[in-house]
Amino acid sequence: MADKQEYGDMEGWTEADDFFCYKCDRNVDMPKWHGPYEYYETTGLHGRVCPICNRQLCDDCANWQKGESGGLICFECFDEERHSRVDLAIHNAIVFASRKHDKKYRKSTDIPYIAHLMEVMQILIENDCEEDVVIAGILHDTIEDTDTTPDEIRSLFGKNILSIVQAETEDKSKTWRERKQATIDHLPSASIEAKLVCCADKLSNMRSIYADLQTIGEKVWERFNADKKHIQWYYESILTAISDISYSDMYYYLSELIEDVFYLDWDNNIKEISEYH
Repeated sequence: MADKQEYGDMEGWTEADDFFCYKCDRNVDMPKWHGPYEYYETTGLHGRVCPICNRQLCDDCANWQKGESGGLICFECFDEERHSRVDLAIHNAIVFASRKHDKKYRKSTDIPYIAHLMEVMQILIENDCEEDVVIAGILHDTIEDTDTTPDEIRSLFGKNILSIVQAETEDKSKTWRERKQATIDHLPSASIEAKLVCCADKLSNMRSIYADLQTIGEKVWERFNADKKHIQWYYESILTAISDISYSDMYYYLSELIEDVFYLDWDNNIKEISEYH
């Protein structure tokens, strides 16, 4: 092995000849350094240590590629890194939901329904939710509102995503009050993932109602299958049922919007704004 004169401080190096290159099937007479991007030559052989997997490969066999940071990484980590940049799962969910909700609109508006699902997706991403939760958010109304079957979701997106979507699916054969009560009853025992999707869904709904209240005031409640009092009961009950995630920003924003939407005098607010302008 080379001496300190040639390589300087040898702390961290291991003895040469104890590295067996798994690709070229031979021992490599090369000092090994446990650190990123190190490069040394000895006895005519070259080598690097991959900064991601810490695997040492000799240049005789390694297919080194540039990683996201610009440094060289081994070919296996490069393939994994490249795959993570082109993960199509969320893309496929968006396409699937867009097709299933085609020509569907938000209640009593001309806003395409997909806008709601994209807002739910945005909220979940902003709150650092895992990919399965984001995908379930995109798909959360497909079984309830379209011809999508559970088997379709399972085969295309997996069992975990299906379970989250089903936790968000209401039985449309029941009355409005029965459906909402069933949701309130099952939510406390639902998974954290399902509660996150529920929170994002309700936050998106509250944003839409808030925006409409600013333009048409209390007339907005005429669009719904229940009156304002019962809708308030539902949203406040949901907030209690998902209190396990009260640590999240979206839970806080939902609670604030519920307060504004149901307790402000919107008709007078609009009148005051109009007189001011």
